[in-house]
Amino acid sequence: MNRWIATRLFLPMALVLLLAGFAWMSFHPGGVELDSSARTLLSSDPRNRETFDKLHELIPDTVMVLMALEIENLFSNEGAAVIEEASELMLTVPGAVEVKSLTHSGRPVREGFALVIEPFIPLYADDEDWTELEAFNTRFPLSRNVLVSADARYAVLVGVYERELPDHAAREAFRQSFMNTVADLEGRVLSKHVLSFPFVEAEAQNILAEDLARYALWAGILIAGVLFVTFRSLPAVLYILTMEIAGMMLLAFIFVVSGHAVNLHTGILFPLVGGLQLTFVAHYMAALQRAAVSDPRQAASLAFVEVFRPSVVAALTTMTGLGMLAISDLRMVATFGRIGVPGVGGIFLLTFFLPAFHAKRISGASEDSRDTSAEPSAANLPVRHRKWIFALFGLLVLVLLPGITRIRTDIRAMEFVAPDHPVRETLDLLNDELGGINIFQLEVRTGVPYGMQTLPVLRYLEDLRAYATSLDGVSDAYAYSQLYIALNQIWEGDRMGERGLPDTPARIGFFSNLLNMSPLLFKEAFVDSQATYSLMVIRSRDMPGEAYLALLSDFMHHAEAEKPEGVTLHPVQGLHTILEGDRQIVRNQTRTLGLSLLVITLMLCALWRAPRIAIVVVLANLPALLTLFGVMGWTGLPLNSVTVMVAAVLLGIAVDDGIHLASYARFRLKRGDAPAQAVGSALRAKFKPMACTSAILTVFLGLLVLASFPPVAHFGLLGATGMVMAFAGAVLLLPALLSVLFTK
Repeated sequence: MNRWIATRLFLPMALVLLLAGFAWMSFHPGGVELDSSARTLLSSDPRNRETFDKLHELIPDTVMVLMALEIENLFSNEGAAVIEEASELMLTVPGAVEVKSLTHSGRPVREGFALVIEPFIPLYADDEDWTELEAFNTRFPLSRNVLVSADARYAVLVGVYERELPDHAAREAFRQSFMNTVADLEGRVLSKHVLSFPFVEAEAQNILAEDLARYALWAGILIAGVLFVTFRSLPAVLYILTMEIAGMMLLAFIFVVSGHAVNLHTGILFPLVGGLQLTFVAHYMAALQRAAVSDPRQAASLAFVEVFRPSVVAALTTMTGLGMLAISDLRMVATFGRIGVPGVGGIFLLTFFLPAFHAKRISGASEDSRDTSAEPSAANLPVRHRKWIFALFGLLVLVLLPGITRIRTDIRAMEFVAPDHPVRETLDLLNDELGGINIFQLEVRTGVPYGMQTLPVLRYLEDLRAYATSLDGVSDAYAYSQLYIALNQIWEGDRMGERGLPDTPARIGFFSNLLNMSPLLFKEAFVDSQATYSLMVIRSRDMPGEAYLALLSDFMHHAEAEKPEGVTLHPVQGLHTILEGDRQIVRNQTRTLGLSLLVITLMLCALWRAPRIAIVVVLANLPALLTLFGVMGWTGLPLNSVTVMVAAVLLGIAVDDGIHLASYARFRLKRGDAPAQAVGSALRAKFKPMACTSAILTVFLGLLVLASFPPVAHFGLLGATGMVMAFAGAVLLLPALLSVLFTK
């Protein structure tokens, strides 16, 4: 049999794989595209996506690099020298346009009856002046948490660059160039943090490639070990591994043809589809070894007849689970499903084309008819002790149900980056020390030219800003009125910053003329050229979506109640975009899982024409789903755009073993076995491939725990836990349920 496997299965498949490899290199030498774009990362979190869009709105058509430097005694001659040096270093990076920093950006200063723009800080000053400069810059709206942290620990430098960054190589070259240039600051600062979306994308792609290489290595080693222990045949193991490599190449080809890149969402398809293919091949190989007779070709036909039909059903159920994801409202989840469906169909055809070829050479083949009545006691344990099994699974459900009520449905892009990664450290710095990473924008419209420059509207803006800063979680609020307050302080020489808005129309008109003529930092991003409308911007620290929505609802209620006549309010993107993010997650989880359960059950009913057996097979997998949700609730793992796919995918795959077991049990029952004997025979025949495939799928999913992206690691942990419970349901609960069903 080993020689037959080597010559009739392994060698032809190896030849096909070799030819496919040559064709791949000839027609697609660039490989599969990896997508690590910031938009992909932020695509499911409306709060952080608005921050991303706002940053690009401030300086369009350019690349920004933010660098935060922790400097000891920042407001001093020594601190100013460090900021000056860092700014000049950033300007030496190829493509530099300008650098915005305390030394390279200006603040308004009174000169007679005019304003002049001077650097926020000079290079040299005495101690009294530095004290005044610190007080001003940590309060002035265009510098506080923009160019310097409110506690004066961090200086923020923003480099603006014109660089063509069409691919990963260009982004990585830009990142290396920048990091090498500012490396000279080491030793001059307490800490240095760099953030730029092209840099994040370059690092993410490097990490993704490293994760894939590490995953492939460990998966290969562990899977080969499982296969050797299971089949004890080198030709069988080589054939299975060759099929697996061919299947991964086919899935990669589907990515290329579909025009989609591999990212942290769709990349999970490789272990999922690969694990599913291994279940097909392993069941066939186990049946082939079990059906070994004097003529290997006869054994091949018997094995094919035994495995093919339940494998068709298993493939269809898995495609159903993925198909439900394909109709998701979440774009990245829908893409996952749309690639996964042809991926599963393709690897099914690939897996069975050689077995089908050999099966057709033998006429009159029938399913395995060998006597398996002499069952070992272990195979009948689920039947003999089914009451205890029902009690055990019932107790498990009681433990898991409270956890399900605690599931956290909250999409937070920060959780997509590991806590110890430099990018996460920078995001934490922005969140904790520099005003927060969430931005909410409210357009305040007057509908008339220079309507924003009237005293009632300015007072309204200042009232909104004050109310916003009083809300828990809000770190800063920016309004057009702050510029008038700042000018009033400058004009009166108010060093302590205790003055408010000017209270006379003449002073308002005078300041309006100054503002209209002054090139203040970022002014154009917050007010239009004729001052008919302006943006109210609220910055807040990262928080759960429910708390964030409550905060914004409170603010909007106050804003609507207090607005002057003629003023209209228009939230940019709107509250619904933020609320919709969490709603989409819950809606898609409910819809995809519910539809998957319904369609899989109906499909099994139609294919088997035995509704009760179909329902029992699905019921046996419910503990796996409950375990999945219970673990999420008790551990606090979030239901986000990655983990939302686990349930539907797990259901589609987990029922495969149950389908093989129930199909074989029905066959034995039709052959005249007693119900208990039929179930025991099925468990004895299918236990080895079920254990093998469950171990393989658990390894495939469990290795994702090593991923550098936390949601992918969470997907792996949940998937592996679910597969273990699905195996327990298939070998314990399903036989017990079938024995009850068959005796009725």
